[in-house]
Amino acid sequence: MYSNFEYASIPLEKISLDVKNPRLVTPKPLKKQEEILEYLYEHEDLDVFIKKISGEGRNIGAERPYVVKKGNGYTVVEGNTRIAAYKVLSGLMKPPSGHAASVPSISEENRKLLLDVECTIASSRDDLLPIMASAHFGLGDKTKWGYLGSRKAIYDEWASGRSIPQLAKAFRQTQGEIREFILEYKLYQAALACKWTKEEKARLLDPRVQFNPPVRFLQTQGHKNQVGLKYDKTNLEIQFENNEAKSKFRHLVNKLVVQAEKGLGATASYDEVFADYIPPKKSGTQSETTGAPGSGPSKMGGGGSAAGKGSGGPKGGKTKPTALFSYPATKNNTLLHQLMKEAKTINARSHPAAATFLLRNILETILREIIEEKNFNPDGKKLSLETAMNLCLSKAKNLPADDVKVIKDINNTHLDYLNMGAHGGLVPNFERVKTVRDSVDQFVKRNV
Repeated sequence: MYSNFEYASIPLEKISLDVKNPRLVTPKPLKKQEEILEYLYEHEDLDVFIKKISGEGRNIGAERPYVVKKGNGYTVVEGNTRIAAYKVLSGLMKPPSGHAASVPSISEENRKLLLDVECTIASSRDDLLPIMASAHFGLGDKTKWGYLGSRKAIYDEWASGRSIPQLAKAFRQTQGEIREFILEYKLYQAALACKWTKEEKARLLDPRVQFNPPVRFLQTQGHKNQVGLKYDKTNLEIQFENNEAKSKFRHLVNKLVVQAEKGLGATASYDEVFADYIPPKKSGTQSETTGAPGSGPSKMGGGGSAAGKGSGGPKGGKTKPTALFSYPATKNNTLLHQLMKEAKTINARSHPAAATFLLRNILETILREIIEEKNFNPDGKKLSLETAMNLCLSKAKNLPADDVKVIKDINNTHLDYLNMGAHGGLVPNFERVKTVRDSVDQFVKRNV
């Protein structure tokens, strides 16, 4: 691994902050450099670090930042806070509103010293993952990623298509521990999906929130059953028995996290935590705490075609909320008509393996249809999903830019999951099916 690393001085302006930094614990990914900088100011004490650099110099004695090549520049995977500090002090990035006055002035000589950074260049992000995990994986020490950061780091890698064995090796944990960490982060997501006031939600969204107590409470024998939830360790989902269970879960999070009561914690008994619990009124509507991830049928998202008004086909009828797609095929292709018919009725949550295989077949059939229409394969060579994508990309100038973009995304991001999920290389899961489905939704709609 280390033999592939290179060492070089890189212009600071060519180094970007990492949108996948595990310290960025947010419900939605931060995509802009300015958003990341603001987050580091708010949650990682960047202003303190900037003052340290201005007084002591360019982080003397610190390990070189680790970067990976990206286009014409680089992304810093390890050393984001340091690079952010350099960018602010050198003037390459402006601090967020309200922090400009706190940025120390430095001499022009020192500013120029910051404009070139000695870095370690890794051949890929994968090569850096074990190094990052070794340095930062922990439960809450300030030098670590923190409780949520650690779990989010694993969850994000799993959601991007990495298998449980790969993650166990990279993070130096057992496969059972990796599954637990993923489920713990999904439990946090379930908590965020409950109904809260603006102030209550803000407490949960604080990346330093102590979410460990409800997790440990549920680890006590019998507590999950009493609350009414269970962990599906095969599909890695949180499952609630009913709306009453969701209401109890919200109460648990409120008592141990949102409005944590002194003296009440992870080791409390069920009776202590639920002494003042008031069950929701029974009615024909769902409890106010519905919507938790993994708690039953949910919308697939992405374009609104899998659920909601107007979905379901030419007549606008409703489709099962866990279906893949809601629109019929219009091309003269019998196979495509059959696949889209099944995509409209399949329950991807209950059958993620079948949904993965079906999704892969739909994409392969669409690509072959495009190749046939455009006469990209005059010799009639046998085409797999990979060869079909490569052939389409080689003829990119003859395809709409939006289609080319999606095909590249499938090839770069989703191909490994589709292949391994369809051919027994990993356990398919609903979250990954949703991710792939949402990214290809409009491409499928345009080409069926």
